[in-house]
Amino acid sequence: MEDHANVKATKVVVAANVLLISSKLLVALLTGSIGVLAVLIDSGFDLVGSLIAYFGVKKGSEPADTDHLYGHKKYESISSLAQLSLIAITAALIIGESVRRLASPVELDITGMDLVLMFFTVIVDIGIVLYLRKNADSKSSAIQASVGNYTSDIFQNSMVFIGLAGVGLGFHMADPIAALVVAGLMLRVVHKIGTGAFGELTDASPPKSQLQKYADCVMGVMGVKSFHRLRARQAAGHTHLDLHIQLDPKMTLEKSHAHSHEVKRRLMKKFPEISDVLIHVEPWEKHDTAAPKFGS
Repeated sequence: MEDHANVKATKVVVAANVLLISSKLLVALLTGSIGVLAVLIDSGFDLVGSLIAYFGVKKGSEPADTDHLYGHKKYESISSLAQLSLIAITAALIIGESVRRLASPVELDITGMDLVLMFFTVIVDIGIVLYLRKNADSKSSAIQASVGNYTSDIFQNSMVFIGLAGVGLGFHMADPIAALVVAGLMLRVVHKIGTGAFGELTDASPPKSQLQKYADCVMGVMGVKSFHRLRARQAAGHTHLDLHIQLDPKMTLEKSHAHSHEVKRRLMKKFPEISDVLIHVEPWEKHDTAAPKFGS
């Protein structure tokens, strides 16, 4: 259900991007503003990024097959990094042109219609963010990248609106200054969302504090003497967990199996982000308490 909602949401975002590009292109042609040109280029890359997100989410929603036994969720992480790469390229281009215009100011002619069209793009971006937060899976890295991108766009387009208003009042430096702020916000999104997506692709573990919460849950199951080799990796907001648990060596195979299922049930109930738990059962011995609790 969540995967279907994500695919539908990305289609809506693609359509909204076409509307945004049309509005910004009109303002850019009318004014020649570097700030508007910056957000226009950004929207162009957003359109490409939303198409990438669509195919990433669509591919990530496919079930496991003979070639991908763990499923295709990491396609969403790849999609996220692709979107962020486009944002980073845009920011670099904006910074270069803004610095040039600060050195050689360009006079612009701003009208009321220009401001209205620019304000309209802010409203559309707010609508996209609200729609994604309500109708898409917030744990998906591709959706996170889109939400982060369009949240940044709200501030970006607002800054450009303020910059245009400043130019209209005679402060011509307001336009390139607004563009530089836009570029800074874009790079902030790249760093924040990119760190998580890169971590998923490289099998980075959740924070040690979160692993300890998983461990506490395991030890809360009656009959579990100890555990070790607890490991976790993430993909598209889902956590995959595996660990070894030690039980009474005199316990029957049937009871041991039931205990392992109880550990899995409690973990998945208490922590909704956990989508899979693999448990290896071992007979408990005193020296097991000294085994590494986390990692291989």
